[in-house]
Amino acid sequence: MIFGLFKKETGADIIFTGGKVYTLDPDAPWAETVACKDGVIIAVGDTDLIDELKTDETEIVDLKGGVLLPGFIDACGHPVLQAFSEACLIIYDDMTLEEVYLALTNYIARHPKKQSYFAYGFNPELIASMDKEKTMAALDEICSDKPITLLDISGFQGWFNSKALRQVTKAAEEEAKPPVISLAYILNVLAPIDFDTLQQSVVTLAAEYCEKGYTTVFDCGCPDYLHAVYQEILVEMLQEGLLKQRFMGSLLITRNIDVGYILKKLMQKRINCVEINDFIKCDTLKLIFDTSGENKLNVSSDLLKILSIQASDKGFDVHIDAVGKEAVANAFQAVFLARAAGYKNNHFTIAHSYGLSQEEKTELLLDNELCETSPTLGDFTKKFRGIETAKSVSDAIDKLTIEAAVQLGVSEQYGSIETDKKADFVIFRENPLDCNLPRFQGLSAAMTVIDGKIVYDAEKDNPAKWLKIMSSSHDDFTLSTE
Repeated sequence: MIFGLFKKETGADIIFTGGKVYTLDPDAPWAETVACKDGVIIAVGDTDLIDELKTDETEIVDLKGGVLLPGFIDACGHPVLQAFSEACLIIYDDMTLEEVYLALTNYIARHPKKQSYFAYGFNPELIASMDKEKTMAALDEICSDKPITLLDISGFQGWFNSKALRQVTKAAEEEAKPPVISLAYILNVLAPIDFDTLQQSVVTLAAEYCEKGYTTVFDCGCPDYLHAVYQEILVEMLQEGLLKQRFMGSLLITRNIDVGYILKKLMQKRINCVEINDFIKCDTLKLIFDTSGENKLNVSSDLLKILSIQASDKGFDVHIDAVGKEAVANAFQAVFLARAAGYKNNHFTIAHSYGLSQEEKTELLLDNELCETSPTLGDFTKKFRGIETAKSVSDAIDKLTIEAAVQLGVSEQYGSIETDKKADFVIFRENPLDCNLPRFQGLSAAMTVIDGKIVYDAEKDNPAKWLKIMSSSHDDFTLSTE
């Protein structure tokens, strides 16, 4: 029997057969063969597909008795922050000033050969009452002969020692045309990132995602500067044929910022991805909305409502992490206003831990109108969090495929194996459904496929070779100040 097959005038580019296909399509959950062309699934069914769609140019991939599933989707990951945690100092926003000083002092002591030091994540309230001279002096006491750069949790405020600012001043004076001394310009001049370490971390993380079977990764929020540096590495990997997962980025907003500026940054991020097809994109505004009373620097309810409408107007999806019962109610209201304004096709997600009853959802007028999910905040160092609440292997697979695709608003293209969807797969030699949950969590993928092309083969690939190619492919790294 052949599911979803109609006669094709041309054959398939690649056919996967010789095992089981778990489609996640409720109408036809199991098949024997999948045929793909131009990165899209053109047929799913039994082995007769081979005779129907094979040509002299068709590649036949023998599953060797294994199981092919939709590629896994990490819908609640923090790959950017995970990568940067290896290349810089991470400062948590609940640290006191003394704890920040101690962490920075210890970090410098552990890395005496670094030419500059970069840290991310401090709470800007720590230095709100300090003048510029005092903030510089505090860092100078820790290290005065090398630049120190700290970026706050929002990514919109920097903290520098005098060595760093002298370096920026000198660079500005050497410019033919006086530059605008923005935070982006300062970070570009200082180039504080340990790029080699970061690149190694990005490649290593990609290999870990391959081993776990992930073909798409959504970043749940990081500062714009970190996102831009990370994306530069991904673009380089794509150019070298080494991109192993699709990357879906977002613009993180954690405090009140000018609406025009936010929309401009969103548009810039989209434009930067225009020529990269669906491999790297940024179509999501990520908002942290906290009414718990613990965070004074916060997105206001008014900004939440305005951005939900105006970002939607520009064609962006909106992902809100709501902290506190009041925040959840406000987030629902903001989405209701956007829907009422006519934005029916945009995707809205509210991540929260407050258990809304069906009655409360109905009262908020948004019953079944948006996607709810667990909070994406918390310990970003925890990897592969998508199945933490899974009760069984079947439940875990659902969360990594169809549910993750729904959460990200991409279920029309990803999450199940059906005709006209993207040909993104993971192949296991062992049937995951024959495992218990702990065993499933430890399974290693034999292959991953993106756009109908094998991007990872456990028997042939060596991530060390990927890194060697990457290390030899770049010269000096420069990030645009825009």
